[in-house]
Amino acid sequence: MTTEAEAFADIVTWSVDLPAWQRDALRRLATQQNIEHADIDELAAICKGEQPGTPLEAGHLRDPNRDQGDVYLRSIHGVSHVSALAPGQRLTVRREGLTVVYGDNGSGKSGYARILKKACRSRNTGGRTEEVIPDIYEQNPGIPSANIDYAIGGQNRSCAWQLGTPADTALSAISVFDSRSANVHVDDTNDVAYTPFPLKMLGQLASLCKPVKEKLAADITRLKESTPLGISQPTCSADTAVGRMIAGLSGRTDTALLEALSTLSQQEQDRLAQLTADLADDPQRVARQLGALKTKVEGYIRQLDGLFAIVADQNFARLGQLVRDANATREAADAVSAALFRDEPITQIGTEAWQSLWASARAFSEQDAYPKRAFPVTDEGSVCVLCHQDLSHVASHRLNRFEAFVRDDSNLRAEQAQLRLTEALETFEGAGLSIGEIVTIAAAIRDELKQGQLASEVKKAAIQAAWRHRQILRNVKAGTALQTAENSFNRQGIADCLAVMDRRVEGLLADAGSPERAALLSEKAELADRQWLAGIKADALAEIGRRKQISALEAAQRDTITTRITNKSTEVAGALVTDALRAQFAREVDSFDIAGLALELRQQPSSQGIPRFKVALVRKPDAKVAQVLSEGEYRCTALAAFMAELSTTESRSGLVFDDPVSSLDHLHREAVAKRLVAEAASRQVVVFTHDLAFLFELQQAAYEAKLQHIDVNSVARGADKAGFTHAEPPFKARKVEQIVTALSRQLQNERHHFDQGNEDAWRNSIKSIVGTLRDTWEIAVEQAVSHVIRRLSNKVDTGKLVKLTVITVADCEAMRDGYGRCSELLHSSAHALNRGMPRPDAVDTEITALMQWAADLKHRQDRASLP
Repeated sequence: MTTEAEAFADIVTWSVDLPAWQRDALRRLATQQNIEHADIDELAAICKGEQPGTPLEAGHLRDPNRDQGDVYLRSIHGVSHVSALAPGQRLTVRREGLTVVYGDNGSGKSGYARILKKACRSRNTGGRTEEVIPDIYEQNPGIPSANIDYAIGGQNRSCAWQLGTPADTALSAISVFDSRSANVHVDDTNDVAYTPFPLKMLGQLASLCKPVKEKLAADITRLKESTPLGISQPTCSADTAVGRMIAGLSGRTDTALLEALSTLSQQEQDRLAQLTADLADDPQRVARQLGALKTKVEGYIRQLDGLFAIVADQNFARLGQLVRDANATREAADAVSAALFRDEPITQIGTEAWQSLWASARAFSEQDAYPKRAFPVTDEGSVCVLCHQDLSHVASHRLNRFEAFVRDDSNLRAEQAQLRLTEALETFEGAGLSIGEIVTIAAAIRDELKQGQLASEVKKAAIQAAWRHRQILRNVKAGTALQTAENSFNRQGIADCLAVMDRRVEGLLADAGSPERAALLSEKAELADRQWLAGIKADALAEIGRRKQISALEAAQRDTITTRITNKSTEVAGALVTDALRAQFAREVDSFDIAGLALELRQQPSSQGIPRFKVALVRKPDAKVAQVLSEGEYRCTALAAFMAELSTTESRSGLVFDDPVSSLDHLHREAVAKRLVAEAASRQVVVFTHDLAFLFELQQAAYEAKLQHIDVNSVARGADKAGFTHAEPPFKARKVEQIVTALSRQLQNERHHFDQGNEDAWRNSIKSIVGTLRDTWEIAVEQAVSHVIRRLSNKVDTGKLVKLTVITVADCEAMRDGYGRCSELLHSSAHALNRGMPRPDAVDTEITALMQWAADLKHRQDRASLP
């Protein structure tokens, strides 16, 4: 994997195992110029599984050899509300080669530089960013703005830049080195600024993980904030089944269990009310009440037991048998009676009425009439106890026959059978319950035992038994048959209630800390929490749904982890970036004359898929480089790191340097000038500087490198505003050729003052032109000796000393004569001499003399060299 095409193919293969949203994101990064907010929303939706994604395929990738073209600056104009920069100015830079923008402190140079730092690519300066601010003296300052003309791929474009609004993305291809951010390049671990497209795409993919994750986190936060207070701060006990379920509520919580726990039967509701009342009242008193209630209910059970036992089929059969026995014995007794008393005047002897009468007569005789004598008394002289008549022989015989009948076996059996039947019927009738009694029993079960269902069951069964009781009584007396039936009631249900009552009493009478009391409290808490859950069941079910969504979102968040991307980026960086970066840094260090420092560029762990590097000392990599280097070495090292970054791409877009040598010593200043001039040979380089010596170094380096494309512009301050631009160097940095050309042009422009007799204006023109001309003779001398000694430089170039040998005495005399004539012309307007103003032709002659002197000397010096 040594080319971008191979890296692309490798990324496509590698991406197959990525989450769907990342594969879709790679496709967008490969096919779109920008990722918008709408793209982030869609990627988050794909990550959540709400919509499908379109994975990256080989066809989505652009040809790695096709580029948008190099980007370079053309001008800055239309500046508004930026510091004190004057409106209506245009700062123009050349398309290729070197453009130097010189300005003294306070000239407004930094205002233009700050615009470029905001619009183009500039290092984060670690909190020392120069802000673009409006003019502090403006009454109503607006938002800083400017127009930036640039070109891309040979096509001119313009960007309407405004502070706070992103500039055209193409301008990010232009990189700005800021002297204030030098420490970022040297001390800090930095991202590789220019990266091959495959590596850039991986870095952008890693960067997308954060906003996608934040969107998922926002959804999670929204869902969590939707949790009702009753769920987030439950009032139930933590030790109950409900409390444990609420504490562990999740998307996997069994909703069927929740439904079961939140549904209380009427019996459970009654039990809760009962426990609440029991535990809130006097336990001793409640226990006594329960005891009384138990006794009453036990009586009801006995009544019901009697009723259901008496109406049993076997009891009906027994009653029927007693009826049949009584009837049979009576029939037998009647038969005997009929035979004995057939001839009696009254034939109904032996009937029940008669037997009752006979029994009364016996009682009267034995107790009152003839005590201690056997009944009937028929001795002579006795009378009948019934009619009180003397007994005849026939009457005595009849009474004895009556008594014999009564004493007979068949009659006795009949009486006994009747007695058994009578007793059985009395018992049967006594075991019956009225409807009112049944209603009373059912009401007690319902209201006092709190068992509504059981009460209904018992009432229904008891009424059926009562009906059967009456039916049995009728059928027994009528001697008719009766259908069999199952007769029972839920005796066990009532018994269970009594058992529960016993436990209640036991718990109530137990000590406060006893297991029995604890069991009651636990039971009450379980039921109370279930009742509470019933009230918030809808919220709990909704929360389970939310927890499911949260779990799904948290799972989706794991698909935003950048580890795999970082690892892949490190792999690609190792093949496409790092080796080139390290090698170029070594060359850059050498170009700045700091190779003896033993510095190297070390690769650091990637951050969110972006490769990083750091400048380090070879023999002590953990040391702070800034603490070891001198100020000049420090800045050169930062420049070396900055320039090394450019090796990671084939782009030749423009570079901007803002005061790159603001505090370097002269040796490093010269090295930096040569390096920037060398870079300007193949790309646009723009340098903002206030260092005049560095401007001279740049001009000299350009002269020595025979750089044909170099422009020096200047920025100056006016009375109230700054940033006035001039398409020429400051006077103190101009060449003789530039100055005399400008003077000739100025003379032509201002000679009309002389022609029109405007002496005051012409006087001012003469002072300006001739004064500048005299200063230019000094510059011409400086330029003549600059091959060996340059102004603001401590270096003496002995190798070019031969160029001074061409200077003759005639050259020196000519220079002194020209300088003297300029002085005379400059003072020709002195009132004491009363001399006329110089004519334009005389001034033009002096300009021509200087031009010829400088050109002739330069020609001879250029030809001079050592044998």
